[in-house]
Amino acid sequence: MEATNDLNYDSYLARAIAIFNDRMDADFTGDNIILTCFMTEDQKEIFEQFCSKYFPYRLNDRYQEEGYFDFRASSFIGIDNGGKDGILLRTDIPYHPVELLHIFLHELAHIYCVHHELDGKSFYDEYCEDYAPTKEEDGIINAGYAVWRECIAEIIAIELDDSCEIVPLKEKADVLRQLKGEIEPVDGKLAVGEILTAVMTSTEIEASQTWEKAETAILSLNLFDTPPEMDLFRLVYAQLRTTFLEVDVDFIHELGYLYLNILSLAVIRNLR
Repeated sequence: MEATNDLNYDSYLARAIAIFNDRMDADFTGDNIILTCFMTEDQKEIFEQFCSKYFPYRLNDRYQEEGYFDFRASSFIGIDNGGKDGILLRTDIPYHPVELLHIFLHELAHIYCVHHELDGKSFYDEYCEDYAPTKEEDGIINAGYAVWRECIAEIIAIELDDSCEIVPLKEKADVLRQLKGEIEPVDGKLAVGEILTAVMTSTEIEASQTWEKAETAILSLNLFDTPPEMDLFRLVYAQLRTTFLEVDVDFIHELGYLYLNILSLAVIRNLR
């Protein structure tokens, strides 16, 4: 089936919810996950209506700025609204059915993680707004969380999506090389998150029983060999095999510190 705009979005969300509940023991329903659709021509109006009704705190987002709506879907976490979370989906672009299902799995993963990453509390609310004593430390924590939240959501979505094939690292080499070249100040966090996801969901890393075996597989690519890169892979490898999606501020801070080191190296490399 080709990509199309003529899909039953509620039906695909229901399928994603069923998969998530079955595999992750979640309690999502069509009542506690609110789906709202928007198009470019009405995005601000729909956003305001959606947030005013269910997520009023999100009206403080800088949604009037250009580029805010550069997404296909976005998750919303309920606060004092009767336990309702939400997904805002762009519908003026065509989706392949497999793609749409994966998008919903990814957004549900974001919601699930927020409710389970910190004993029911929101990591962002606890640590990403004026927690640290300096702006520099706040920046490190925010950078680390931005990398991690996309990485863990996509890892979960891949593991739940039977259409996603787990392949060897060598088959991902070209994509990884391209992503490494995209590490820069604006979108670097997204690129690093995608690198982590691709590496951690490869056949070699998923099968590795020790970090030493995983490290050998990563080094064999001849793409990543600097201490910050390998320390970041080691950190996330260990996290996925211990507390998984449950995080603490020390882990996120270390992740952010390593990301900023990798970003600095990328900037210097690009200046040569």
